[in-house]
Amino acid sequence: MARRVLFLTLVLIGSRFAAAQSPSAAWRTIETAHFRVHFPAPFAPWARRAAASIESIHERVSEAVGFRSGRSIDLLVEDPAATANGMAFPFLDRPFIVLWTSPPEPESGIGDWTDWMEDLVTHEVTHIVHLTRPRNRSRGILARLSPLPFGPVALNSPRWVAEGYATLIEGALTGAGRPASSYRAMVLRRFAIEGKLPGYAALSGTSGWLGGSMAYLVGSSFLEWLEAKEGRGALQKLWKRMASRRGGSFPSAFRAVFGKSPSDLYDRFRAEVTAAGIEEEKRLAAAGLVEGEPWQRLPGGTLSLQISPDGTKLLARRDPKRGESFLAVWPLEETVRERESEERRRRREAEILRDPNEVADRPEVPRPRPPKWRLPTANGFAAGNPRWMPDGKSVLFTRRAPDSDGVLRLDLFSWRLSDGSVHRVTRLADVVEADPAPIGQRAIGVRSRYGVSELVRVDLASGATRALPVAGASEDPWRVWSHPRLSRDGGTVAALLHAQGRWRLVTLPAEGGEIREVPLPGSPAGEPAWSADGSRLDVAADREGIWNLESADARGGASSELLTRVTGGALAPAPAPDGKALFFLEITARGVDVRRLVLPAPGLASLGRRAEAFPLLPPERAPAAPFTRSDVAPDRPYRIWPSRVIRPLATWSIGPDGSAWQIGVEGSDVVGRLDWVAAASIGNAAGPRGGSLALSWRGFPVALSAQLFSALERPGRQQVVHRPELDADRVGGFLDASWGRAFSGGRIRVDAGGGASRVEPLEGGRDFDRALFSVRGRAALRRLRVRSGFGVELDGSASAGRTDRHSWNQFVAGGGISAFLPMARLTASGRAGNTGGSPTRFDLFSLGGAPSAVLPEGLDRNRIELAALPAAVQLGERVESLRGEAALRGLPLVLYGERLRAWTPGAPKPDPVRVVGAELRIDEGLLPVSLSGGLALYAGVARIRSTSPRFDTTRGYAGLLYRP
Repeated sequence: MARRVLFLTLVLIGSRFAAAQSPSAAWRTIETAHFRVHFPAPFAPWARRAAASIESIHERVSEAVGFRSGRSIDLLVEDPAATANGMAFPFLDRPFIVLWTSPPEPESGIGDWTDWMEDLVTHEVTHIVHLTRPRNRSRGILARLSPLPFGPVALNSPRWVAEGYATLIEGALTGAGRPASSYRAMVLRRFAIEGKLPGYAALSGTSGWLGGSMAYLVGSSFLEWLEAKEGRGALQKLWKRMASRRGGSFPSAFRAVFGKSPSDLYDRFRAEVTAAGIEEEKRLAAAGLVEGEPWQRLPGGTLSLQISPDGTKLLARRDPKRGESFLAVWPLEETVRERESEERRRRREAEILRDPNEVADRPEVPRPRPPKWRLPTANGFAAGNPRWMPDGKSVLFTRRAPDSDGVLRLDLFSWRLSDGSVHRVTRLADVVEADPAPIGQRAIGVRSRYGVSELVRVDLASGATRALPVAGASEDPWRVWSHPRLSRDGGTVAALLHAQGRWRLVTLPAEGGEIREVPLPGSPAGEPAWSADGSRLDVAADREGIWNLESADARGGASSELLTRVTGGALAPAPAPDGKALFFLEITARGVDVRRLVLPAPGLASLGRRAEAFPLLPPERAPAAPFTRSDVAPDRPYRIWPSRVIRPLATWSIGPDGSAWQIGVEGSDVVGRLDWVAAASIGNAAGPRGGSLALSWRGFPVALSAQLFSALERPGRQQVVHRPELDADRVGGFLDASWGRAFSGGRIRVDAGGGASRVEPLEGGRDFDRALFSVRGRAALRRLRVRSGFGVELDGSASAGRTDRHSWNQFVAGGGISAFLPMARLTASGRAGNTGGSPTRFDLFSLGGAPSAVLPEGLDRNRIELAALPAAVQLGERVESLRGEAALRGLPLVLYGERLRAWTPGAPKPDPVRVVGAELRIDEGLLPVSLSGGLALYAGVARIRSTSPRFDTTRGYAGLLYRP
C-alpha cells in the first residue's frame, strides 16, 4: 500500500517536474535514435559526449535486462546542487532521466569508475529499461484505463531491487562502479564481521549509518548471489514473471522463479556473508592487524582529518546522523575541564564501589570527548573539505550557496575559531575544495564547472581564481582532480587525478607544469598528506582489496610502504607536524573512528587475497568492452513539443464552503517551460462549478501566466453561513507576470497582472463588468544554525479596479516571524488590509473559503482564503488577522490558531472569528524535485467559533490543489 501511495505521489509530480536549472536558460537539444538530450548551452561538451555514447549504452543495457522499448527517452543534463547524482523517472508515457555533472570524490560510495559519465548514464538507463517494462497482457478494462503511467515492475519492485539491479548492471557493463569497488567490499566485510548486515525489512530503508546505501551495496550483492545460485538469466526471468499476465506481488513472482521467498533467501545470503566475514577477520588477524590505537570512536560519518600546524588540535568534518553536519575541532591533549570531570567521575565510582554489592562498570576506551569548537550548518548548508590556515587559528572550508536562479554553487569560506565568525572568500567560483599555501595568501583548489574539473589558484584576499596550467602524461580533457595538497614549503602540489580510467596519485609544481605520477600498488582513495619532513606522501590505497595506508616516496622513486592492516578501511592520513604520530580514519559498522599510529612504523609485507572472496573483497579487474562512441547531430534550440505529455488531472476540495471536483487534462514539457491545465469543475455551494484553461510560460526570465475561466459560485447554499448576495456566475480571464530571485538564506518574488470578468448576480440585478490590476511582492529570509534560528517573511499586495462603473483600490500588508527549534517551527504572523474608493460587495474583503484552481489568484486578492472556514464568513472594507502555528519537524503536520475579522468603518466592528486546528499538508516545499507549478495536498480539522455571524462548530476539510 505504501508503495502505491508513493507512486501516486510520483504521478502527481511527474508531469509537473521542472528542470532545476532555470527553464528560461538557453537550453539546447541533441537527438539520437532513442534519446533527446537537453542541456543548458554551457553544458554542451559534457552533453555531446554523453549523447555520443548513449545509444551504445542503451543497447547493452537492453540486452542485459532482456527488454527493448522503442519509446524515446528524454535526458536532462544539469548541475543544480554541485554534487554527483542522477535520477530516473520510469513513466510509461514519458520516461526521462536527470544527470548532474559534478563528479564524485574517490572515497565516496560512487567514487570508483572508469568514466564517470558512462557509469552514471548506465545506472540511470538501467532504471528506465528495467522499470518501464509494461504488462505482458492487460488483465482487464480497469488496467487499460488506469491513470498510473507505470509498469508492473516499477509498481511492485522494492527499493533494494530497483537500486540493487541498476548497480549490478552498472558494474557488469562498465567493469567498474560499486560492484567492482573496494568501498562496497569494505561495507559488506565490516558489517558482516560485526554482525550488522541489515535484515530484509531494512534492506530498502534509509535510516542509520549508511542505511540509505544498503539498497545499492547489499542489494546488488544479493542479486549477484541469486543469479550465481540459480543460473545466468534468472533475473531476466524474474522481470518477465513480474510483468506477466498472472500479475501478483513481488514476493509471489520471486517465489515462482527462485522457489523460496525473498526474505528466506536473503537470510541465507546474510548468513553466508557473515560467516565469510568472520573467516576474513581471522585471516587478517593471523597475518597481524596494524590498526594503531583508538583515539575517538565516533558514530556516523567523519571526513577530512588534519592536525593543526602547531600540532595541538585535530580538525574533521562530522556527520553523526542524517541531517546533522558540522566541522569539529578537538584539542589533542585533554583540557583542564576534562581532567577535572574525569577525576569527579572516578571519585563517584570509588564511592559506589565501597559497597561490596556493587560492580565496577567497564570504562569506555577511549573516553568520549566532545569537540571544543564546532561550526554547524548555516541556512541548511553544511561546511565541507576543511583545511587549517597556516596560523592554526582559522579554517578554510567550502559551502554551498544559491545563485540568483537558485542553483547551488560551491565557494570558499573562512572560519575563525576564537569568535566563531565566518568570512566568505569567493563568490560563485565553483571551487569544491582548496588547500592554503604556507604563507596563507593563496590556495590551490579544484574548480568543477559544467562537468569540467581543473586545478585553480585562489587569491584568498580578493577571491579571484585562475586555472593552473598542467601538462604531462594524462592529457585527458575529462580528467578529474581531487584533494590537492601543497607541500610544507609550498612548492609542490600533490593530488589525486582520475585519468585514463583510474585514480592516480600525482605531483606537479605549485605554479603549474608537468604532472608526475607517484606509483602505488593499488588505486588511491581519500586525501593524501605530506609527511612531516616533506619527503613522502601518505595516502590510502587498495593493494590487497582493502583500503590501507601507504607511504610513498614523493619523488616517485622507491616503492611505497604498507603502514596499516585493518578489517574495515583506513582513510585520511593526518601526520603530526613533529613526525611522531599518524592519525587516520577507520570505517566501522557504527561509524568512522579516529585512530592514532605511532611513527616511525615498519612497513608490512603484502598479504594475498583469499581465492573465494565474494563479496568481501573487490573482484579482480577485468576490462569491460568499451561503449561505442557515435557521431551525433548538431545540437539545436530546445523545443517544447517533442517532449510534451498530456495526462488526466483530478483535483478537489471538501470543506465548510462546499465541495468541488476538477476533472480535466494537463500538459507539460520535460524542462518545465510550458505547463497548462484544462479542467471542468463540478461542485456545490461556494465550490465553483464551471471550467478553466490555465497556462504558464517560463521561457523568459519573467514567467508569464494566463487563465480563462467560467465559474458559478453559490455561497448562499453553504450549510453554516449563507451569503446569497454573493451568488454569481462569472466569466473572465487574468494575465500575470512573475519574477523571482534567490539569495543565501532567502528569496524574493514579485507578481503583477491584470484581468477582467463579466459578473451575473444570481440574487437579482443587471450583469456588470469587473476589471483590475494588481501587484504582489513577497520576501523571505532565514538565518539558521543547525536546526535552530529565525525566519522573517513579508507579503504585500495592492489592487486597483473598476466594478460596475465604480472605482476602488485595495491594499494588504502582512508579515511573520518564525523561530526554528530542533523539534518544530513556531510562527507568528499577521496581516491587515484596507479598501478605498467605492467598492461593491464583490470587492470587499471576504473571509474564508478554500482556494480553487478554477479561479485566478490575482483576480480575487480580496478573498482571505482559509479552507477551514465557510466562504465569506465576514465581509468588509478592512481586514485584520493574527495567526500562530507550530509545524512539527519531520512530519507534514501543522497545529495552528487564527483570529481574523473584516468590517466596514462606520458599522459595528465584529468580534474576530477564531479558528484552532491541525492540518496535514504536503506542498512543493517538501518534495525532493522542482515543480513547474504550485502543488498542495492538505487535510485538516478545525474548531471554529464566531459571534458575527454566530456559530460554534468543528469541521473537517481536505483538498488537492494544482496551479500551473
